Amino acid sequence: MQCSFRQLKEKSLSTEVTQMQWNPKMDLLALANTQGEVWLHRLNWQRVWTLSPPAGEGQGVAGLAWRPDGQVLGIGYRSGQVVLCDVEKAEVLHTSSLPHPVSCMTWQEAEDKNSGATASPFHLELTSSAASSTTTPQGAAAEFLPKLTPLPKGYSATDKANSEEEVVEDSKRLSSQTRLNILVVGDEFGSIYLLAYGLFSMGQLAWEEHPQARGGRLLSVSLSSDLQCLSAVVQHQSAVGQHQTAADTLQSEHIVCLNTYNTSLLALRKQELATLGMKYGQVATILGYMQNTLRSMSEAWEDILLEMDNKLAKFAETIDSKDPEWRVSDEFLQLLMWGKASPELQSFLLNTLTEKGLKKLGLSIDNSYSNIEKLVRNHLQRAGQALLFHLSELKGLSLWYDKYGVLGLNTQAVQEAWSSAGSFMLKANELLQVIDNSMKNFKAFFRWVYAVMLRLAGEQVPSEVSKMSQKDLAFVAEFLQENLTEETPSPGRPKRFNLEKVGQYLNKKDEDLPFPQDLSKIPWETFMQSSTYLKGSELLFPHHQKKSLYQVFNITKAAVDSALEGPAAVIGKSFNCLGSLPLYPLMKSESGQQKRIPVLPMSQFSGGEPRHVFTLVIPDQDSLSRILVIRHPTQLHSELLMMEGAWLKVGGQLGEQETRRCSSHKILDVSYYDEGTLALLLQEGEGECCPVLALLPLMALDDCGFAVLEFSPTFPLSATVASIGDRMGLCMYDVGHQITQYRYLENADPGVMAVGGERKVGAVLYGHQRRLRLFDMNAEEEGDSDEDISDNDMQDLNETR
Repeated sequence: MQCSFRQLKEKSLSTEVTQMQWNPKMDLLALANTQGEVWLHRLNWQRVWTLSPPAGEGQGVAGLAWRPDGQVLGIGYRSGQVVLCDVEKAEVLHTSSLPHPVSCMTWQEAEDKNSGATASPFHLELTSSAASSTTTPQGAAAEFLPKLTPLPKGYSATDKANSEEEVVEDSKRLSSQTRLNILVVGDEFGSIYLLAYGLFSMGQLAWEEHPQARGGRLLSVSLSSDLQCLSAVVQHQSAVGQHQTAADTLQSEHIVCLNTYNTSLLALRKQELATLGMKYGQVATILGYMQNTLRSMSEAWEDILLEMDNKLAKFAETIDSKDPEWRVSDEFLQLLMWGKASPELQSFLLNTLTEKGLKKLGLSIDNSYSNIEKLVRNHLQRAGQALLFHLSELKGLSLWYDKYGVLGLNTQAVQEAWSSAGSFMLKANELLQVIDNSMKNFKAFFRWVYAVMLRLAGEQVPSEVSKMSQKDLAFVAEFLQENLTEETPSPGRPKRFNLEKVGQYLNKKDEDLPFPQDLSKIPWETFMQSSTYLKGSELLFPHHQKKSLYQVFNITKAAVDSALEGPAAVIGKSFNCLGSLPLYPLMKSESGQQKRIPVLPMSQFSGGEPRHVFTLVIPDQDSLSRILVIRHPTQLHSELLMMEGAWLKVGGQLGEQETRRCSSHKILDVSYYDEGTLALLLQEGEGECCPVLALLPLMALDDCGFAVLEFSPTFPLSATVASIGDRMGLCMYDVGHQITQYRYLENADPGVMAVGGERKVGAVLYGHQRRLRLFDMNAEEEGDSDEDISDNDMQDLNETR
């Protein structure tokens, strides 16, 4: 039926577009351009947001994939980064780093045919009574753990305050997830990565570990909705001349192959994998929250004490020139004991330190230490408790060997991660003690120095300042003894004083603390070291005495990553490659220059009943006259992979039209539209050569005469399916008359398309990648197709042409 799609917009683009992907639940179109930017547009072309590429080289976008619920967009970069972005704003939720450049990606949700069963991530095997419960790991944690509150506004001017309504625990947008969904990423070197919820690495597949697989740049990956099998189209490079005959002299060393893997373990263990994926998301959320808290603490810390440290160092040089045996602490202790200051000390207090500088110093220290203390108590400790809770649950899961242990969740590795998290909590408590003691001593010391400076200046000392108790004097003496003791300088470094003890805990460098806590003054540490039963016990958290808080956090993060990397290796090794099927060669032109690999004219999906995996490719890039369709069942019951193949073409007649406009159509692009439909981008073979956007029912493939391919794991490269089909006479089926809806695209030069069957929308990108048309593919009425194109749009169109 002609004009069954309504054209909504035709827009010029400021930069060439390389990727397009429709949101499955909303009328939103994600586009990636050649500069590495990602745009999100509404159907009316209103710009929602723009995401700039990450810093660094090679940040071109290689793939886009929406999470099945449409709330998160996955972006794969050629640098190897995979970024998850929130649909509402250009906010990066999570970043994964892969070792090689990303080449393609897709996001698949696990289907659940049994309505009585659940795919929710429960911890325990559900009984019939528990199956109806809505309790999830998030809900269980919320009952026991204090709520993580948004961090306060950053201390730097460029930071923005978090929304008070933000639910920190759901920063990865997992609360709405009731089924397992998997982000499948392929790279330029033939490796495939499976990320549960786009976060948890639950499987890594390297073609080198599968003798029957052929490796190379991945052009397309598809995981069946029942998780039974994974199909990948790769560009394989073989040795020149390998398997070539005289009839194949034009064949290059590049072959497009179809690798098929049995992934039935995913289907058997999808509930356990959903739980692990959800747990990883919660742990990753907490670690990210802790890292942001540490960053806020670093911003809250002021280095004004370092300025005083430098002034004391210069004062020390003055004293050394007078008497090398005399120390700065001796000067202040003499002043404390006898109330008499030397001329050098008097000059230092009145001219260098000054009364105004002392007040500023005291206020800065009080504000800085108070803010850091609040961040530790209100944010860092809560996050540490939540991390310990989730790691304890993971340890319990690892002890259930039949469910989780067999998947690679190692109890000892989780125990080490749990111990590291406990060490972080100890270090945070140690920092609180240092802050508390420092603030007490600083207040007493500054009050005493302030009174001394007033007396030296001949001013009256207020009574509330001059009164000092014996306890205050003890604080001052302790401060002078511990903080004004000069550190023995190393060659090339100036003298340092033990004046500032808080900033050292926020040091990111791999250096020991210059002034570690004296454990001999802590009764518990003394008791623990003297106890035969407690010393070295696994029940106690280890204490990293000479490590900073940042360093202990990095140790904890590394231990958590190590504990959760086991399942990826175990599950990846369980995948079995059933073979690699050469589809068609990449031909060389007469000049010997290799043509561009046809990445876009290709589609993979699972559908039909019983479930099959379909691979549709257009092997004849010169004529574009036919589609090669390969299908096989998702239920792989044997090691022998049975595949079927057929050719599709689109003749001159489309649907029930009475008059043919041409004898045949070229096929520019093919894509999955919805459960029962394919989308085709066609062009008339002769005449006006007008492009056509069309929909083809999937049931049309059932009428094709599929021929069984005599598939063998050692299928020779020279015997591609395309060449075998030509020699064996694979059935060629004209599906033009079965096309139900189509629209001619007048005055267009289309290149590729993107369609969204759930929202009934489509977009056609021009060949020069600088212009596109948007369509409402659910409109049945005919009318003025260009009613929504403004005069400015038409002017842009004429200029583009």
